[in-house]
Amino acid sequence: MRRLITSISMIVLAIVFYQCSSKSGKVSVDTNQQDTLQSLNDNIINMERLKEMGIDKKTLTKHMKLQELAWYGGDFRDDQSKPRYEPTELDFLLTIPFVDYYLSSHGYKRPTEKLFQDRIKKVFGIGLKKHSSKSYEEIVGDGSFDFAHSYYSICDKNFITYNWMLRDMLSIEGDKIKLKSEVFQQILALNKFLIYDDPSAFKILELSKYEEDENDLGDFYSGKMILDDLFSTYNYFGSSLLNQWYFNKQKDVPYGFVSRIFEQTSNKKLVVHPSLIETVERNSTGKNGTYFNNFGLYVYQVLQNEDSMNSNNYTLEEKARIFCHFANSEYKMRNKYAEYMDTGDWGRTSWTYIMMTNCKSIYEEAQAHKFFGISKPEMMEEMEQEGLELNPSNDNE
Repeated sequence: MRRLITSISMIVLAIVFYQCSSKSGKVSVDTNQQDTLQSLNDNIINMERLKEMGIDKKTLTKHMKLQELAWYGGDFRDDQSKPRYEPTELDFLLTIPFVDYYLSSHGYKRPTEKLFQDRIKKVFGIGLKKHSSKSYEEIVGDGSFDFAHSYYSICDKNFITYNWMLRDMLSIEGDKIKLKSEVFQQILALNKFLIYDDPSAFKILELSKYEEDENDLGDFYSGKMILDDLFSTYNYFGSSLLNQWYFNKQKDVPYGFVSRIFEQTSNKKLVVHPSLIETVERNSTGKNGTYFNNFGLYVYQVLQNEDSMNSNNYTLEEKARIFCHFANSEYKMRNKYAEYMDTGDWGRTSWTYIMMTNCKSIYEEAQAHKFFGISKPEMMEEMEQEGLELNPSNDNE
């Protein structure tokens, strides 16, 4: 009897467990379906919502039509009988509510005003000045509203955007506006990357693709173009992800990356970017010193004014400072890969010693200023002594 009761109990428990599992699985499926529907609904705007956003449908339709004759970067129209349409401020203003709506409904965490301004300063090198009469402030640009020509800060909303063609951002389908995700995803990723250094947002920009169609008016402003502009146009070197991305892009160009390590400001002052030196170091190995060797050769040619490498016309003191920064890096790398010296791309004699002996006035300038606090005298003496021991007859490489 006891065995019978036990068996019945086990059967009942099994049935209950099965029912619970089935319900749990159904809830999971329903939740996924709900998320998908929510995502789709977030990209649909009805006419009532459009009015609440302060956009007139007729004005929106009119400018979408006008933009059929507009393009940034060239004129690709087959029909040249009508003049090219140049986008206006209103074209840009029409995009802002849609971008704001998309960011709000797709997980953008708005930063504090302080964080936002700090990041703009770090990335673009400028301080924002809030305009009371405008809803936006141009961060970089020339005052025009050409597509993808400028970046703008949206006041009180704390996000960055750029002007783009409405036809690529949305479509009007009856009494509904359907948002196209491509441009919005890029603007969202741009903000999440620049404000929070979000690696997943960076990946979206890096892997962005655009499928062309027969109605294209020119090159789409892709995520790769955004990344390239941030690094090569705006000189943002504060992200290791972005630095590595550009390094990979320039791998086959000997000085394509290292030539950006040292630069001059508009008032002719030397600026050094340690993050770029670190990128070269990170990509150099014991068995592959090619990238660091290119770095050494580049610095040597700058110091020697060879092959127009010193196009910035660095002064003697600036060259001495450049020399010290390079010496620090090479000392670290040669110690790290000591067992590989005189093999592959790692030279038997250091580039630092070659510069000491062939750029004597620069070395003497560095010594006279006690290496500007950049390098330690003991380190320089050690590298000089190593070079002398390897080249006793003063037969320098």
